[in-house]
Amino acid sequence: MNVLSSFLAAAAFLTLPACTLLNNPKPTDQTAVVKDGPWGKVYRGGYVEMVSVGSAEPAWRLHSAVSIPAGDRSAWFYIYLCNEGAMLCTSGVSVAQAQVSFNVQGGHTYRPHAQEQVNGSNRFWVWVDDESTGEPVSEKVLGAPGA
Repeated sequence: MNVLSSFLAAAAFLTLPACTLLNNPKPTDQTAVVKDGPWGKVYRGGYVEMVSVGSAEPAWRLHSAVSIPAGDRSAWFYIYLCNEGAMLCTSGVSVAQAQVSFNVQGGHTYRPHAQEQVNGSNRFWVWVDDESTGEPVSEKVLGAPGA
């Protein structure tokens, strides 16, 4: 085994735990976790994903969970349409988006939700719940068509 292949193998091994942590962040005293959330069930459905907090947009996309600092936050959420489960979602194109403000408490996990105003309209009410209590931590905000 030459030096380059040894280095590449070590680098791959060392980055594996970091990737695992990114996919499953844990809340701390100073941070909370926002997970993606489902919408709809029978007629059509999909998921809601936080894509930015304040003016900061992550350079990478993580659909399952994002760690954010505690405090009053304003976040953009995108709503994606999926057919037949999460396997057939619109490829990176949201059908709607909404900016939602909520107070983030350290140690908590939050989940966004969406409800379509009228089936097939692509107009959604979006809000955020505390995952442990199920209580809303934001107002319901009527989103705009996606991009």
